[in-house]
Amino acid sequence: MLLPRILSAIVMAFLFIYAVFFLDAFAFSVSMAGVVVLAAWEWARLSGVKGQVGRIGFATFVALLCYVISDYQLLTFSLYISPILWCLALYWVIRYPTPLLWQHTYARLVFGVLVMVSTWAALVVLKQSADFVVWVLLLMGLIWGADSGAYFAGRAFGKRKLARFVSPGKSWEGVIGGILLTQVGVALFCQWQAFSTLEWLLLALVALLTTAVSVLGDLTESLFKRHESLKDSSHLIPGHGGVMDRVDSLTAAAPVYVLFLLLSGWL
Repeated sequence: MLLPRILSAIVMAFLFIYAVFFLDAFAFSVSMAGVVVLAAWEWARLSGVKGQVGRIGFATFVALLCYVISDYQLLTFSLYISPILWCLALYWVIRYPTPLLWQHTYARLVFGVLVMVSTWAALVVLKQSADFVVWVLLLMGLIWGADSGAYFAGRAFGKRKLARFVSPGKSWEGVIGGILLTQVGVALFCQWQAFSTLEWLLLALVALLTTAVSVLGDLTESLFKRHESLKDSSHLIPGHGGVMDRVDSLTAAAPVYVLFLLLSGWL
């Protein structure tokens, strides 16, 4: 099992590097739409859609919606939906296992449409920035840093459960470790970019919000998988589960990150 996992990780890393550094805006938007459509197919499964026809239909609808909102103004408008979505998700996670609206298949499907479309919109808007490579690498650094910091801090110090009924393995100590690691990364980034103290403080706030919501994205997928008694979103990626298992944090973090970069005037 270890070899397929390593090989899959190498392939994914290569594809990511190629997409970031070599694809033009159109090719990048199409490739990201492909990732989102695969994630949407898995989301239908997490939402309780049993048949392949329904799952493919949902993924097709998401693809068509991405095409419809490809105008820049519609793309940026869709980003404003994301804070509302993740505030709602936070409420669901806090109240679990209390029966709430999300337990209905159609509610999860509507939520999924908005998540997928806002994720694609965020990546497309980010690609149009003159400093795209810098900002997308910072985004991925925040997500990976939060995940790595949480893993090591959680293993070393984890005692207080973050969401006992949703994801028993996560702890508050792990979250704090992830936040501290990403803040160190932001400080180094600001030094590299010669940012002023005010810019550093502003970016530190953006990073904090991005890190927090990335954890929430992971918890939300865990919530849906637990409800459907699933271990992985699918088996598309050998050794890693499904696409959603790899991009759950990204679907939450990217729209919030790009929205606040826009509001801060960096994009």
